[in-house]
Parts: sequence; structure tokens; C-alpha cells
Amino acid sequence: MDLRFQLLVIVVLFRLDVCVPNTLDDLQKDYGEWRLQRSPEYSTAMKFHKYNDKTETFAYKGFDEEFTKSTNLLNGLMNTVVYNQLSPKQKTDYDIFKDTLTTMINGYKWRDYNALNPINFLEGPQIDPSYLQSITPFDTVGDFENYLKRLEDYPKQADEMIERMNKAIEKKHTYHRVSVNRIPGQIDDVLKNAQPTTFPMYLPFKDRLPKSSIDETKKQDLDRKAQAAVSKIIDKYRHLKQYFNQTYFKHLRPKFGVNSWDNGTEFYKACLRWHLSLDITPDEVHEKGLSEVKRISSEMKKIMVKLNHQGSVKEFFANVRQNRSFYLQNGQEIIKWYKDRIKNKIEPQLPKFFKDLPNLPVDVQPNPIDGIGGQYLAGPPDGSRPGTFQVNVFHPEKSVTIDFMALLLHETIPGHHLQGSVQSTNVGPAYRRYNLDDKYFQPPFLPPFYTAYLEGWALYAESLGEEMGLYEDDYELMGRYGSEIFRACRLVVDTGLHHFNWTRDMAIEFMLNYTAYSEQSISTEVDRYLTWPGQACGYKIGELKIKELRAKAQKDLGSKFDIKDFHSIILKDGALPLDILTKNVNQWIDETKRASSVTAAPCISKASTNSRHLNLLVGAVTMCFLFKFRVF
Repeated sequence: MDLRFQLLVIVVLFRLDVCVPNTLDDLQKDYGEWRLQRSPEYSTAMKFHKYNDKTETFAYKGFDEEFTKSTNLLNGLMNTVVYNQLSPKQKTDYDIFKDTLTTMINGYKWRDYNALNPINFLEGPQIDPSYLQSITPFDTVGDFENYLKRLEDYPKQADEMIERMNKAIEKKHTYHRVSVNRIPGQIDDVLKNAQPTTFPMYLPFKDRLPKSSIDETKKQDLDRKAQAAVSKIIDKYRHLKQYFNQTYFKHLRPKFGVNSWDNGTEFYKACLRWHLSLDITPDEVHEKGLSEVKRISSEMKKIMVKLNHQGSVKEFFANVRQNRSFYLQNGQEIIKWYKDRIKNKIEPQLPKFFKDLPNLPVDVQPNPIDGIGGQYLAGPPDGSRPGTFQVNVFHPEKSVTIDFMALLLHETIPGHHLQGSVQSTNVGPAYRRYNLDDKYFQPPFLPPFYTAYLEGWALYAESLGEEMGLYEDDYELMGRYGSEIFRACRLVVDTGLHHFNWTRDMAIEFMLNYTAYSEQSISTEVDRYLTWPGQACGYKIGELKIKELRAKAQKDLGSKFDIKDFHSIILKDGALPLDILTKNVNQWIDETKRASSVTAAPCISKASTNSRHLNLLVGAVTMCFLFKFRVF
């Protein structure tokens, strides 16, 4: 009798699954396809080649399209999907999708603020003109034609960026000088000895085209058109430099923080909400930063006692910076150091803390520009191109090695690369597998990529390195705490600049007092915070939330707590708001408790079992009927 009931229930539940409407999936698929269409270069990077002949539009009118599309999708979600009829996994998908759309709709009111400034010293066409060819396939004549079409469109894209910046001038929402004063020099570097046949964007026609099997007449035609297109791009770079020097620089924001704009205080709060996915005030963020700086400083002083250092934290790091044994000779040695630690130190420890690891490759390469200390660029989920950790090696004489391990853990494994690999291979909806992580200038009117989750996980990975035994001595451990206090300082400095009217010098001085970084590095960092308000706060806020959830799980589950399972729960849905992450962890705790109590529960009678099976069957049949009635 038991077996027959079980088989019947399985059949009905299978049919029930067929009955469930696919509206949620359809809406998410629609949104994902639209996002790829709106970001065609990123689509190419993720190996979606449908839009390889398109370039992203920066036209101001595109803001209305973003708002309208998001509003229509949210209306469809709210009006056609019944939340209580979804499975737990579908509810998570629903919650994240709703938050994504709502964030876009709420951000529309801020479209005339930072979003009008697409070019700064960290972003824009002057940053890496060789990037496009690095992600583009060149196997067929169509590949070359698609790439050529993009080259022909790039001057128009630059004009659209200028259109936005002119609107920023009109609205009086321009950058402070520190965000843009490097741009003319960056353009000069791009244009150094620039000729159409030597410019980076032309190189595929020089290196790849002659080796292809394309007809010679066609090759000549492609080459001629490519030189003409690149020549216009070079001219556009010159025009862009002229625009900054003669127009934009005459209208710069005189004060440092965005709160100096009209309604700037509320704009900054919206930026914080976008990056942190929590309702938390600038004052609360500032106080958390001060508290964390105090706590971490105390931990650092304990290590300094072990190292027989009698001075302050600032003096300790000053001594480190003056000790040449904490430096490598050149950029090649730095790259080699990072690659060796990945292969021989980190990878052997991963199985002790993680399960079901996606084995996607990661590489370490020099950063093409002298900007931030390091960044991670995701590879496609098929592993055909590795994820890349780009390291700033422009100043090896100023890069102390005690900082290296924490940065490596943050950017590669178990930080961004591992998290991104799980996301790109395991997460269901396509738009979340290929998380769009660019246009940092545009929040809060931008689809959220959940900075606090992404960067919070990466900072948590740095602390996890201590448990994994990856910091080889107390100096590297000081580097790890130096990295953590650096992120804590960001909470203080970012809010200081944009909420409490700090000057740039005040921010630099505060960070010099607590961190190991040089004044030049800190100056660049502070300029970054001035350019991307709120972004730097995501690291510490996200890490604190993950640690809070882990502590709760360990307390509630006791001996049943499994670190591998906890990490799987944190990673399984990819980037998401911190409140949804909290809900997921709490559900996992409850399910683990129930599973433990079921294992320990006494046997129940056969009659009771059959009665429960019958109730389940009746409920399932009823549910299926309701689904059918609703759909048809």
C-alpha cells in the first residue's frame, strides 16, 4: 500500500510541475535577453555573439527606455505571478528579480546625476583600447565584418558620451577635478605614436586577417575599411581630449562631495542604498567604520607586540615601507608571486572549506593602466578564456609584499573568481549568471550587481585565508589586517567626503594614519571614492553581514554546522540583496534543524503514514487543478 501511494504521489507531483506556469521564467528570460542587447560588448565578453556587430548606446534618451522596460516587466511580474504558488527556489528568483526591477525604477529619478558622466579616470574609452579585440572572435569573414562595424560606430558612441556630459554641465552635476584631471594624459598615452596601422584596435587586421582563409580581394577590402575606421577613432580621441580641456574642465564641481549638488544629500543616500542593499544611513555607516577601525587596530597592536614593535600602527607600516625586504624587484616578479601562491598555496586548501567547486581557470596579468591596485575580470562560463586578476605593477618600489596575499584571496580564490565561477555555472536565470559589473559611474540608476554581496564575500575570503593557514607569518597577517582596516576606513572616508563635508586632504590623512599604503596609492583611492560615491562602503558592510550570519548558524546548529554547507548557501544564488541572503541562511538553519529532528524521531504507525500520503495526494491533485484553472 505504501509503495502504491508513493508512486501515485510522485506521478501527480510530476504532473503538477508541468502545470506550473512559466511566467516567471519567461519574464526573467525576456529581461536577460534585453540586458545582453543593451550591453553588446559585455555580451561578446560572455561569449553571446548575437550582438557582435552592435555597440552600447550612451544616448540620453536611452534612460527612458530603461525605465519603461523595467516598469513593464515589474507590472508583468506583479500581475501574473502568484508568489505563494512558487517553490522556495522560485521565490528566491522572484525576490531578486523584483528587487532588480524596483531598483531600476527607483533610480530613474537620479538619472541626471552621476549617470551623466560616463568618462572618468577609471572608466571610458581611454582606459584600454585593446580590450575589445581580446574578447572578439576572428574565425570567419563575418567576425571581421562585425568587428569592423563596431569600429565604425565608436565615434558615434563617443559623441553620445559627450552629449551626456553636456547635460551634466547643464544640470550642474559634473565631477570634481580629481575624477577627470588625468584624462588628457590618459588619452595622450593612447595616442602615443598613433597611426591607423599601429593602433590597438587595428591589430586584428594586421595579425589575424592575413592568416585567415578569406578571399584576398575581401581581405583588401576589410583592411582598407579598417584603416579608415581606426583613423576616425584616433581623430575622435583627439576631439575628446579637446572637449575636456576646452569645455568640461570649465564647469567642474568646486566642492569634493556629491552632497554639494542640489538634493545631493538624498542622492548620496540613494547611492548607499544601491550599493549596500540595506536601509542604513550615512551616519550609521560612518559609526560602523569608526568602530571597526578601533577593533582592528586593537588586533593589529597584539601582533605588533609579538613582533617587538613599540610604536603606533602608523609607525609600524612606515617601518615596513622603508624595509626593502618587503618589496619585489619588478612587475614580472609580482605576477610570478601571485601565480605561485594560487597554484601551490590556495588551491590545495579549497576542498577543506568548499564542495562542488567549478574548476574554471584563473590567470594573473598586469593592469593596463595605473589606477587601482587590482581588479578581477570574469571569463566565460565554458572556461575557454580564464578569469583574469589584473594587478597594478606600475610601482613595484611602492608595493609591499605583506599586502599581496589578502589582495590575491580577494580577487581570485576563494574571492571574486570562485564566487563568479559558482554564479556563472550554477545559478538558474541567465541574467544572473552573467552579472553585469560595469558602469560604476551610473548608480543608483543602474541594474544592481549587489556590491555589498560581491565585495563583502571577497573581503570575507580574505579573513577566511587566516583559517586556511595561508598567511605565512605575522607580517603577512598584519597585511591581512591592514587590508581589512583599509576597508573599514572606507566607511569613514566615503561618508566623510560625501556626507560630512570632508576635504580630500582630510580623507588622505585619516587613511595614512591606519593603513600600510603609500600616500600616492591612498590619493588614488580617495579620488576613486569621490568618483564612485557609496561603492567603497559595500566591502565592510557585506563582510560584516556574512560573518553575522555565520555566527548565527554556528550558534543555532552547534555540532550540526558544516562550513562547506554554509559556504554553499552563501554562494548558490549568486549576487543578491543582503536581506534575501539573510532569509536564505535562516531557511537553511531551520531545514538543517528539522532534518536533525526527523533523523532522531521515533517511527510512526503505518496507518498514520498512509493517512499522510492520502492527504498529500489530495492536496497535490487540488493544487494541480487550481493551476490548470488559472492558466487556461
